[in-house]
Amino acid sequence: MTDKTGFDSFVEAILWIVKNLAVGVLILFISRLIFLFSFANWNDLSGLSGDIAKAFTVGLKFDLKVLTIALLPCLLLAFVRLIFSDRVGNFTKFFRYYSTALMILVVMFEVINFYFYKFYHTKISVIIFGFFEDDTWAVLVSIWKEYPVIPILALFIVLIWTFSKLFVHLYKPISCNFCKRLRPIWLRVLIVVAISGLYFLGMLGNIGVTSIDEQHTIISKNIFVNTLPVNGLFSTKIAWTDRQRSRIDINIPKMLKSLKFKSIEDAAGVFYGLKVDSVSAETFYTTTPQNHFLENNPPHVVFILMESMSNFYIDMHSDSCNMLGSLADVLDSCYLFRNFLPSYSGTIYSLESILVNTPKSPLSQSPYQNFSFDASAAKPFYEKGYTNIFLTGGKMGWRNMDKFIPRQYFNSIEAEPTLRKLYPEGKEGEWGMHDEVLFQRAFDVLANSNGKPYLIFGMTISHHTPYDIPDNYQGYPISIPDWARKRMKFDGAIVLKGLRAYHYANSCLGNFIKRIIASPLGEKTIIVATGDHNIRQNFEYPQADLFMQYSVPLLIYIPPKYRPKNPINTRRFASHKDIFPTLYNLSLSSARYPNFGNNLCNTYCANDFGLYCYSIAADSIGLVDFSSTPLFYRWSDREHRKLEPSNYSPDKHLDSLMLRAKALTACMNYLLIKDIEKSR
Repeated sequence: MTDKTGFDSFVEAILWIVKNLAVGVLILFISRLIFLFSFANWNDLSGLSGDIAKAFTVGLKFDLKVLTIALLPCLLLAFVRLIFSDRVGNFTKFFRYYSTALMILVVMFEVINFYFYKFYHTKISVIIFGFFEDDTWAVLVSIWKEYPVIPILALFIVLIWTFSKLFVHLYKPISCNFCKRLRPIWLRVLIVVAISGLYFLGMLGNIGVTSIDEQHTIISKNIFVNTLPVNGLFSTKIAWTDRQRSRIDINIPKMLKSLKFKSIEDAAGVFYGLKVDSVSAETFYTTTPQNHFLENNPPHVVFILMESMSNFYIDMHSDSCNMLGSLADVLDSCYLFRNFLPSYSGTIYSLESILVNTPKSPLSQSPYQNFSFDASAAKPFYEKGYTNIFLTGGKMGWRNMDKFIPRQYFNSIEAEPTLRKLYPEGKEGEWGMHDEVLFQRAFDVLANSNGKPYLIFGMTISHHTPYDIPDNYQGYPISIPDWARKRMKFDGAIVLKGLRAYHYANSCLGNFIKRIIASPLGEKTIIVATGDHNIRQNFEYPQADLFMQYSVPLLIYIPPKYRPKNPINTRRFASHKDIFPTLYNLSLSSARYPNFGNNLCNTYCANDFGLYCYSIAADSIGLVDFSSTPLFYRWSDREHRKLEPSNYSPDKHLDSLMLRAKALTACMNYLLIKDIEKSR
């Protein structure tokens, strides 16, 4: 028998919870230290010790928030013990098992967070849900080949045993002599209320009404410092929230409010730079000039979305570190834009942004996957009599592309099954048929076009983990330069494997362009290639290289007869939004198209800017990140290579750039929503 009161049992349970919190806080503190020393660029962090200390302080608040919420079942049982003492059980085993499971979960998400950052250079984000929505088996194979799975599993086995033993020790019955002195009921009630209040503050993570959230992570002008506070579990919570936000919400007033516009007329006026009294769908369309040459000589158009085509890797290219392969042989015949951004950091999001002019994605996995969108990039070609083919070496059912793409004004889709049947000797990898097969098919389609114009929208897959390029590919020498070697996040063999895959993909593209130029097709085929996103897992990007961390190149081959008379400025700032407006003006006469981007073959436009993830905008003056509290950066050199935090307060130009980027997003969203409403 025991003389333990309900209050004694309550205090005992609270002390167990405090011990659990201490263990969790220690784990997350150590994890944050490991993260700091693994990924910090100490040159960038010079003079920022105060910011780092603040990041750890804010990180403690996030840790307490996550842990107190996770330990709510234990708090509820503490109140059960307060009311019933031990008459319904003391729940000691539950506390032990639950605490062990929770700490394993905390460590698991810290490990995921660590390797996610190592790959994407960002903490857990919405991209993680692609594990279930991509080819999951191929993703698992990539993880198995690229990461130390066996040592990690062994670590978790040891941790399960360690935590189970630790909590047996920590959750022993406690003799609460202190409680015996607290006899007055009012004092015990006061203590219970005080403990409840403190616990509630822990769940808020903040003193005051506002709960701590991602906006509280912006504590420095250094982006890496701002990643320190958030732990793995809270990063996952943010990712889940972003995923919900990215779902296709068709509430126009809500969308406009989130972007700080009172009306769509306000947004259209800002983006187009003129007063807009009323808006209709046609407000967001324009038409290419009439051109009799194009009417009588429609060119073939080939657009290739290259997997992870990195701008940074081009900087590494040299005779001893050949990154371009055969592509280097045709660069003089092409226009290469380097001040260029992708739509998103994930393939499906960039693909749909280009394909349907949408900031909202993924449409292919939404209730609207069967809609034909008026803003489809392929529609102007379709209306001008082109045969539109979507071509990829990947799986047919990836992200419901087999259902979604044919409805976006494509005559057919050719993917892995078709290519395997047509080219039984073709090389195949984990993600599908390799790039050489895709480009062979593209050439054969054009060679057998019988005078009909074709649009080929291609998507490559070879430069993707696990980088299993064809064994017989010889390639060129790749010796990683010393300056790049210092920035490597993996050992040389792993990085070299990725570089060889990049080199292989570029060679496949280069060989295709060379074949086109050397054949009669070279006189009437426009070719455009860009990356779906940059690849960030192999090298560190210091703060000054923020733009390079995101950017991809844009390559355009234009036959002499189709080139504009004016010089083309390849130093312009642009992004995926500008690709198809450029192609329409190069190839189509009197074609109606969505007016959301610039014709890059036209003269310089004052509205030039690149837009990444619809939350980062860059132009010739600088870059603004408005994913949360806005951060402003200006170019520190004339070559637009290095960024530094803006010293202007306020920075009127970058503030205006942010407003234009938000206005564009609002206009694109509005047109998409109206299209959905019309089609329902």
